[in-house]
Amino acid sequence: MVDPKRVVSYEDVLNGLNEPRKVIIDVRDPDEINTTGKIPSSINIPLGNVNTGLSMSDDEFRKHYKQNKPSADDELIFYCRSGRRATEALDQALKLGYNNSKTYLGSWNEWSEKQK
Repeated sequence: MVDPKRVVSYEDVLNGLNEPRKVIIDVRDPDEINTTGKIPSSINIPLGNVNTGLSMSDDEFRKHYKQNKPSADDELIFYCRSGRRATEALDQALKLGYNNSKTYLGSWNEWSEKQK
């Protein structure tokens, strides 16, 4: 079970799209994203790469993901299709010291439904 203070809502994600201190991370595989689309401004770090990606140097991260690496103070918001993988990614990020990390349990399923 996820700590409720680590869970964000659809509205939280929607309001955080253009906030530089909020980093929305899609942990689905790239082929899933190519099929369905993604939340605007989110970056794709598949679940199996979260630990490695967040452990990269700033330069490595920028080269690989084409944007600046989040700082430990940034709010990371993880999502996937239904919330399960996002919760796993949250656990990994917290262990790496990203203490402001959260999960969007509604994930893509809820986002895509509310965007119709």
